[in-house]
Amino acid sequence: MGSVKNLAIMALLIGISFVMSAASADHDSDHEYDFRVSDDPGDEASVDPEATIELKVEIENYLDAEHEFEVFITNSDDLDDYGLEMWWSNDGQDELTSQSTQLPSIDVSKNSVQAGITITIQATENAVYGSYGVNLKCRDKDNSDPEGTKQTLELTVNVNEKSAVSLNIAESGSTEGSIDIDGETTYQVKINNDGNKEDTFSLSISSNSWDASFEDDSITIAAFSNQIVTLTVESENGVEYGDSDDLTVIATSGNDGSINGNLDITTYVRVLYGIGLTTTSSDVSGQPGDTVTFNFRILNKWSDDIVYEIIKIDWYQGSVDNRPENWGFDDKSPGTLDAFTESSSARVSIDISSGADAGDVVTVIIKARVIGDSDDIGAIELEIEVTVKGEYNVQIVLPKSDQIDLDSGKTVSISNYVRVHNFADVSDLVEITASWEMGGNDWELSIPDPITIEASGEKPIYLSVKAPESQAGNQAMLKIRVQSSGDSTKFDERTITFRVNTASSIVGPETEKVSEENDFPINPIYLVSIVLIIGLGSAAVFGLSQRSKGAFGGADELVNDFSDEWAGMEGAAPPPAAPPQAPPPAAPPQPQAPPSTAAIPETAPPPQPVAPPPVAAPTILTVTVPDGVMAGQQLQIKAPTGQLVKVKVPEGCGPGSQFKIQI
Repeated sequence: MGSVKNLAIMALLIGISFVMSAASADHDSDHEYDFRVSDDPGDEASVDPEATIELKVEIENYLDAEHEFEVFITNSDDLDDYGLEMWWSNDGQDELTSQSTQLPSIDVSKNSVQAGITITIQATENAVYGSYGVNLKCRDKDNSDPEGTKQTLELTVNVNEKSAVSLNIAESGSTEGSIDIDGETTYQVKINNDGNKEDTFSLSISSNSWDASFEDDSITIAAFSNQIVTLTVESENGVEYGDSDDLTVIATSGNDGSINGNLDITTYVRVLYGIGLTTTSSDVSGQPGDTVTFNFRILNKWSDDIVYEIIKIDWYQGSVDNRPENWGFDDKSPGTLDAFTESSSARVSIDISSGADAGDVVTVIIKARVIGDSDDIGAIELEIEVTVKGEYNVQIVLPKSDQIDLDSGKTVSISNYVRVHNFADVSDLVEITASWEMGGNDWELSIPDPITIEASGEKPIYLSVKAPESQAGNQAMLKIRVQSSGDSTKFDERTITFRVNTASSIVGPETEKVSEENDFPINPIYLVSIVLIIGLGSAAVFGLSQRSKGAFGGADELVNDFSDEWAGMEGAAPPPAAPPQAPPPAAPPQPQAPPSTAAIPETAPPPQPVAPPPVAAPTILTVTVPDGVMAGQQLQIKAPTGQLVKVKVPEGCGPGSQFKIQI
C-alpha cells in the first residue's frame, strides 16, 4: 500500500514538472514581452474640439537581457480626416518634440517595465463628433523576425459634441436689397452648421413690418456643412420710394437650444436713380503737397445697372465763404454698378495745396448721382474733411542768457531774452505755459496766448513777471514750456532764473518796464523844460557876474558866447570851437581928472542891462516802442544831453510802433 502511494506521488511530481517545462518553453517563445495600456488614464478618453489629451502605454521585458523595441500609430492618416491629430510625445524617459507617429527605439532592461510611453491626441476646431479607435503596434527589434513579435493595442478617443451656427447671404451678396411698391424680393440665406455634429435648425423671423417667410421652417445640416434657403419679402401697398423694412433671421440649434445665429437684412423700396453712399472714413489727413484718397461704399437701389459719378459741390476752410486755394479734386470711381449690388470701389482724390498750413481743415461737400438723373431724384450728398498735417518741431531759443536781473516792484518782460523757433516746414500754433520751479509763489506772472509762427520762423515770448518788494536780494526759477498744436508730442522746456536786485536802479534790463504805480507826478516833458529854463537863467546870471568882473574884456563890453553851455541840446553835434584869439591891445592911459577939493569919489554910472542868450530850439526825438511794452507803460530813454528821461507810451502804440517827443 505504501509503495502504491509513493508511486502516485512520483507520478504527480513528474506531471507537474512536465507542465512547468512546457509553460516555461511557451513563455520564452510567445511571450518575451508585453505591450499594454497603462492603468492611468486607461484605454479611453474624451476631448473637446480645439483641446488635447494624453494616453499612456508600457512595455514589460520578460527576458534576461535588455531588448530594443519600436512602436507605431498605424491609422493616424485616417483619423486626420476627422480632425484628430496625434503623435508620440514621451518615450518613457524624455519629452519628445518631433511629433512623430513612430518611436524607432525604446530600450527596456531585462525583466523590467518601461512605463510612461505617451501619445498626445489633439482635436482640431473641425474635429467631428464621435468615437474613434487609435491603433498602436509594438515589435521587438532585437528579434530575428521583428514583425513576428508584434503586439497591437487599440485606444478609444471620444470627440465631444459642439454646437454652432452662422448665417450670411450666399455668394457674398448684400444684406441690403430693394423692392417695388406692392412687390416682392428674395434673399438667398446660407445656414452654416459650424458644429461638429449633424444638427436640425429651426428658422424664424423677427422685427419685421412687411411680410416675410421661408420655404421651410427647419433644415437639417451635416457637421461643418451648409445649406441655402430662400427668404421672400413682400412690400405693403402704402409704402413710398425710400421706405425700408428691417428684419432679423434667426437659426436655432436642435442639439443645443441655447445656440443660435442671427442675420440682419434691410429692404428698401427701390428708388429711381437711387444710390446709397457711405465713406469708410470721413476725415483723412495729409501733408502739404500730398494727394489723399477717400473710399466709399456705394449701393445701387434700382433694378437696372447704373453709371454714376461723384462730384464736388463746394468746399471751404473754416467758414463757408473761405475757399481753399490751389487744391484739387478728382473722381477716381469706376462709375458703373450692377442692379441691386453694393461696391467698395468708389473713391475720390484730393490734392492738398503745397502752400497749406499744418492744422488747416478743409470741408468738402460731395454729391453722388446717376448719370441721366438731371433732377437729382436719387442723388445723395456727404461732407468729408481733409486735415493738413506736418512734421512739427518747436524749440526755445535764449539769445542772451538764462539769467535775468530785475528790480523788485517792476514788471519785466522776457521778450528780449526768450524766443521760440518753429523748425517745421509749415506754420504752427505754439502754446506757451510756465510754472515756478523754485520760489515765485507770490510773484505776478503773465502768460501770453498761443502764438502762430510761420514755417522756419521765430518769435519772442511776451511773458512778464513782477517780483514783490519783499523779494529784494532773492531769486526765483521759472520753467517755460512751448508745445506744438499740430503735434502735442513736440515740445521744449527751459528754465529761467530771475535775480532780484538788492536796491532799485533806474537803469535796469533792456526789457524793464515801469508800472503805472511808479508814474512821475508831473509830465517828464514839463520837467525837462523846467530844467532847461533854470539852466538858461543860471547861465545868464553867471554871464552878468563875469562881465562885471571884466571876464569878458571890460565892464562895458557885451559878449554872447554860450556855445559851450548847451552844446548838443538841439540833437545835433556841437559847432567846432573858435580858434584862439590874440588878447586885445591894452587901452591907452586915460587922462586923470584933477583931484576934487571935496575929496568925494565920483560915482560910476549904473551898468547897462545885458541881453540874455537866445533860448535853444526844442529837440524832437522819435521813440520806437520795444517788444513787450504796451500803451500806458513808461520807457526810460537817454536824451541828447546824456540825461535819463522817463516817458509814457501813448495810447494806440504797441511793440514796433513809433511816436515823437519834444524836449
